[in-house]
Amino acid sequence: MNETTDPLVDLNAQVMDRLAAGVAVMTLIDRDGKRRGMTISSLTPVSAEPPSVLMCIGGGASSRPSMVPGQTFCANILAADQVAHSPGFAWGEEDPFTVFSWVPADDGTPILTGTTAYLLCEIERVVEHHGTAVVLAKPTGGAVHKDESLVYWMKQYFVDLVREPEGTTGVW
Repeated sequence: MNETTDPLVDLNAQVMDRLAAGVAVMTLIDRDGKRRGMTISSLTPVSAEPPSVLMCIGGGASSRPSMVPGQTFCANILAADQVAHSPGFAWGEEDPFTVFSWVPADDGTPILTGTTAYLLCEIERVVEHHGTAVVLAKPTGGAVHKDESLVYWMKQYFVDLVREPEGTTGVW
Protein backbone atom coordinates (compact mmCIF):
# COMPACT_ATOMS: atom_id res chain seq x y z
CA MET A 1 0.00 0.00 0.00
CA ASN A 2 1.42 3.35 -1.02
CA GLU A 3 0.64 6.23 1.32
CA THR A 4 0.66 9.78 0.11
CA THR A 5 2.01 12.35 2.51
CA ASP A 6 1.50 16.06 2.61
CA PRO A 7 4.63 17.61 1.06
CA LEU A 8 4.55 20.27 3.79
CA VAL A 9 5.08 17.57 6.44
CA ASP A 10 8.29 16.47 4.70
CA LEU A 11 9.40 20.05 4.07
CA ASN A 12 8.77 21.02 7.68
CA ALA A 13 10.84 18.05 8.90
CA GLN A 14 13.70 18.92 6.54
CA VAL A 15 13.72 22.56 7.62
CA MET A 16 13.55 21.69 11.33
CA ASP A 17 16.46 19.24 10.89
CA ARG A 18 18.57 22.28 10.06
CA LEU A 19 17.78 24.01 13.33
CA ALA A 20 20.34 22.96 15.90
CA ALA A 21 18.87 22.23 19.33
CA GLY A 22 20.19 21.67 22.79
CA VAL A 23 19.34 18.32 24.31
CA ALA A 24 17.58 18.14 27.66
CA VAL A 25 15.94 15.46 29.73
CA MET A 26 12.78 16.38 31.60
CA THR A 27 12.39 14.45 34.86
CA LEU A 28 9.58 14.41 37.41
CA ILE A 29 7.73 12.41 40.03
CA ASP A 30 4.17 11.75 38.86
CA ARG A 31 1.07 11.82 41.08
CA ASP A 32 1.48 8.07 41.73
CA GLY A 33 5.05 8.60 42.98
CA LYS A 34 6.69 7.11 39.88
CA ARG A 35 9.87 8.66 38.46
CA ARG A 36 9.42 9.69 34.84
CA GLY A 37 11.77 11.19 32.32
CA MET A 38 11.95 11.94 28.65
CA THR A 39 14.36 13.49 26.19
CA ILE A 40 13.25 16.87 24.90
CA SER A 41 14.72 19.23 22.34
CA SER A 42 11.94 21.79 22.59
CA LEU A 43 13.05 23.53 25.79
CA THR A 44 12.83 27.23 24.96
CA PRO A 45 13.13 30.44 26.96
CA VAL A 46 9.92 32.47 26.85
CA SER A 47 10.75 35.50 28.97
CA ALA A 48 13.68 36.68 31.04
CA GLU A 49 11.64 38.69 33.54
CA PRO A 50 9.85 36.97 35.01
CA PRO A 51 11.77 33.85 34.01
CA SER A 52 9.71 31.32 32.09
CA VAL A 53 10.33 28.40 29.76
CA LEU A 54 8.34 26.36 27.28
CA MET A 55 8.55 22.71 26.28
CA CYS A 56 6.41 20.54 24.05
CA ILE A 57 5.27 17.03 24.97
CA GLY A 58 3.62 14.73 22.42
CA GLY A 59 0.25 13.23 23.25
CA GLY A 60 1.64 9.68 23.24
CA ALA A 61 4.41 10.36 25.75
CA SER A 62 4.06 8.45 29.01
CA SER A 63 4.79 11.69 30.91
CA ARG A 64 1.98 13.56 29.15
CA PRO A 65 -0.70 12.92 31.82
CA SER A 66 1.61 14.58 34.38
CA MET A 67 1.72 17.83 32.42
CA VAL A 68 -0.73 19.78 34.58
CA PRO A 69 -0.51 23.14 36.36
CA GLY A 70 1.34 22.84 39.66
CA GLN A 71 3.41 19.80 38.60
CA THR A 72 7.13 20.26 39.20
CA PHE A 73 9.84 18.95 36.90
CA CYS A 74 13.53 19.30 36.24
CA ALA A 75 14.89 20.37 32.86
CA ASN A 76 18.34 18.72 32.80
CA ILE A 77 20.60 20.22 30.09
CA LEU A 78 22.78 17.36 28.90
CA ALA A 79 26.55 17.78 28.83
CA ALA A 80 28.70 16.86 25.84
CA ASP A 81 29.70 13.58 27.52
CA GLN A 82 26.09 12.50 28.15
CA VAL A 83 25.10 11.36 24.66
CA ALA A 84 23.84 8.01 26.02
CA HIS A 85 21.31 9.82 28.23
CA SER A 86 19.37 11.08 25.21
CA PRO A 87 18.36 7.71 23.70
CA GLY A 88 18.30 6.19 27.20
CA PHE A 89 15.48 8.51 28.24
CA ALA A 90 13.86 8.51 24.79
CA TRP A 91 13.48 4.79 24.15
CA GLY A 92 15.85 2.91 26.42
CA GLU A 93 14.85 -0.61 27.31
CA GLU A 94 15.94 -0.27 30.94
CA ASP A 95 14.64 2.12 33.57
CA PRO A 96 16.95 5.10 32.93
CA PHE A 97 16.86 6.03 36.61
CA THR A 98 18.71 2.77 37.35
CA VAL A 99 21.22 3.41 34.53
CA PHE A 100 22.08 7.11 34.99
CA SER A 101 23.06 8.89 38.19
CA TRP A 102 20.67 11.33 39.79
CA VAL A 103 19.90 13.00 43.10
CA PRO A 104 16.55 14.12 44.48
CA ALA A 105 15.62 17.80 44.79
CA ASP A 106 14.06 18.85 48.09
CA ASP A 107 10.64 17.80 46.76
CA GLY A 108 12.00 14.50 45.34
CA THR A 109 12.17 15.63 41.69
CA PRO A 110 15.07 13.74 40.08
CA ILE A 111 18.05 15.90 39.09
CA LEU A 112 20.51 14.15 36.77
CA THR A 113 24.15 14.44 37.82
CA GLY A 114 26.95 15.50 35.51
CA THR A 115 24.75 17.79 33.44
CA THR A 116 25.76 21.16 32.06
CA ALA A 117 22.95 22.81 34.02
CA TYR A 118 19.43 22.26 35.24
CA LEU A 119 16.28 24.21 36.02
CA LEU A 120 13.68 23.11 38.53
CA CYS A 121 10.32 24.32 37.24
CA GLU A 122 6.65 24.44 38.09
CA ILE A 123 4.05 24.15 35.35
CA GLU A 124 1.87 27.24 35.10
CA ARG A 125 -0.15 26.50 31.98
CA VAL A 126 -0.66 23.77 29.40
CA VAL A 127 -2.03 24.55 25.95
CA GLU A 128 -3.16 21.70 23.68
CA HIS A 129 -2.13 22.14 20.06
CA HIS A 130 -2.63 19.39 17.44
CA GLY A 131 -2.25 16.65 20.05
CA THR A 132 0.84 18.18 21.64
CA ALA A 133 0.99 19.74 25.10
CA VAL A 134 2.69 23.13 24.98
CA VAL A 135 3.88 23.47 28.56
CA LEU A 136 4.64 26.90 30.06
CA ALA A 137 6.56 26.81 33.32
CA LYS A 138 8.30 29.07 35.78
CA PRO A 139 11.80 28.19 37.01
CA THR A 140 12.01 27.83 40.80
CA GLY A 141 15.70 26.92 41.13
CA GLY A 142 18.60 25.34 39.37
CA ALA A 143 22.35 25.42 38.85
CA VAL A 144 25.00 25.77 36.16
CA HIS A 145 27.86 23.26 36.31
CA LYS A 146 29.87 23.61 33.08
CA ASP A 147 29.72 24.93 29.52
CA GLU A 148 30.05 21.86 27.27
CA SER A 149 26.47 21.18 26.15
CA LEU A 150 25.22 18.42 23.87
CA VAL A 151 23.72 19.64 20.58
CA TYR A 152 21.46 17.82 18.11
CA TRP A 153 21.55 18.83 14.44
CA MET A 154 20.71 17.02 11.20
CA LYS A 155 19.83 13.83 13.15
CA GLN A 156 23.28 13.71 14.78
CA TYR A 157 24.78 14.67 18.13
CA PHE A 158 27.56 17.24 18.35
CA VAL A 159 29.82 17.65 21.35
CA ASP A 160 32.40 20.19 20.14
CA LEU A 161 31.05 23.56 19.17
CA VAL A 162 33.37 25.91 17.32
CA ARG A 163 33.01 29.58 18.10
CA GLU A 164 33.01 32.05 15.23
CA PRO A 165 36.17 34.08 15.99
CA GLU A 166 34.85 37.34 14.53
CA GLY A 167 31.22 36.69 15.50
CA THR A 168 28.99 38.94 17.48
CA THR A 169 27.77 38.01 20.90
CA GLY A 170 24.34 38.57 22.30
CA VAL A 171 22.69 38.71 25.65
CA TRP A 172 19.46 36.88 26.21
